[in-house]
Amino acid sequence: MATDQDEPTKTGLDCDLDEIFAAMTQPQLERATVDAVREYRASVAVAETARLQREAAEADPECCPQRRAEIQRLYRHAETEHRARQLVLNRLIERLGYVPKVIDG
Repeated sequence: MATDQDEPTKTGLDCDLDEIFAAMTQPQLERATVDAVREYRASVAVAETARLQREAAEADPECCPQRRAEIQRLYRHAETEHRARQLVLNRLIERLGYVPKVIDG
């Protein structure tokens, strides 16, 4: 039998997200989740492009160190944004209780 003591106490961002999502109605949660899915998908594409650019720069002996460093910075930013969007999306889905159908477009 699960009790409240079995769940870890949420702090920081988890707590903040729970407070925000708790104030939303079911239709608002569903709309926010659909939007978050679309944004997450876009962030996956950006992160993948950044990864490929980083790999190409690392393999290119003519790529100057400053350019390589800038590409690395862009890659880290894209990865961080991707992970943040994933975290928010996971919390929205958890709160909503299901993954809504998302039509691209």
